[in-house]
Amino acid sequence: MSSAYAANHSRKENELLVTPKRCVALRKGQTCYQQVTFKWHQEELGDYCLVELSELRNVECWTQVNNAEFSFDFQSDSTRHYALRKSKQNNNIATVIITVSWVFESSKRPKSRWKLF
Repeated sequence: MSSAYAANHSRKENELLVTPKRCVALRKGQTCYQQVTFKWHQEELGDYCLVELSELRNVECWTQVNNAEFSFDFQSDSTRHYALRKSKQNNNIATVIITVSWVFESSKRPKSRWKLF
């Protein structure tokens, strides 16, 4: 296999990647803040949008391209699902998940009713 062939066929059709895939907050319920980068590739030129699926909100859209890279400040207290869609269409071409996790379960400590001195 030639290196030119490998370079042209190393990408998958309908590819959508995000890095990093996980955002870690200190405690459960806290908002996690992190810079994330989406990269995508399609076989055909077209108008595409990156959509946040829980709110059906366009994060970014592109015109007459078949690949792009986009970075933004992720802010969420829960896991979020994203999809690449053709502009003005509702079917997902590719999807990714940014998982929100935490170091500690909760900031609330159980209240002790008894105090020993």
